[in-house]
Amino acid sequence: MTALENAALRQLALKVLAQHVGSAGGAQALAGAARRAYDDLARVSAPLIGQAGVDALTGRALHLAQREYPWLVKAREPEHEEDSLDGARGGSFAQVIVCLERQDPAVATEAAGAVFATFTGLLVTFIGEPLTAGLLRKAWPDAFSDASAEET
Repeated sequence: MTALENAALRQLALKVLAQHVGSAGGAQALAGAARRAYDDLARVSAPLIGQAGVDALTGRALHLAQREYPWLVKAREPEHEEDSLDGARGGSFAQVIVCLERQDPAVATEAAGAVFATFTGLLVTFIGEPLTAGLLRKAWPDAFSDASAEET
């Protein structure tokens, strides 16, 4: 993926997060917004790539985002891994939420944007741009409402 494509995906993720946060502020609000955005994305992705695929992409996206945000580390001990087997509500993204809640909201927003951009970039690599774009439009329709209005 090119730097330009990654930047576009990050901008989309930041827009979605801003829409989900609304007028609320703080790391808790951002973490909740990230959870809702992730749940929406996982919900539309799982029928195509399976929950195991969603979990794998989430884990890889988190690993890659840790290069830029090293504090995005596992918040749980490995022996508690069985607690995270409840599909889209658990796993690696639950760890991201805990980490986001502990950061300054601006830093947390940038990190969440990086995780989402990386996840969607991996999804593009895995299933292609047209399918990924369709999934993103289903998951985050409000993020595309301005774009369709501008195209007309």
